[in-house]
Amino acid sequence: MTSMAMTAVVLVFMALAGKSAAFVFFVTILGFFLYAIRPVLQAWLLETTPKNMGGTSIGVLFGAQALGSSVGPVLGGLVADHYGLGSAFYFLAITIVAANLFIFLMPKTEAAKA
Repeated sequence: MTSMAMTAVVLVFMALAGKSAAFVFFVTILGFFLYAIRPVLQAWLLETTPKNMGGTSIGVLFGAQALGSSVGPVLGGLVADHYGLGSAFYFLAITIVAANLFIFLMPKTEAAKA
């Protein structure tokens, strides 16, 4: 959750930085947090699914990520065309915050209930 929240914060800073040299700095920081998310999601997924469904669940995760990777640039381009490039960064930050909030809707596991 921390990595996703920090990704949203860095995206807001990128939008505020505009065409300055700080934008490049924020891109490097963004990569750091985005790189940290994927293995955590995979480990969490494998921990919460039955042992015999691990491969299927990873396949569904990769499929969802591929779908998001193909639709995301189109939506970002539409937002940037209609509202400006800075708005695309704000849109992305909002979607990451929304995704982070979905974590609170996850059902509790037996270990978490204890």
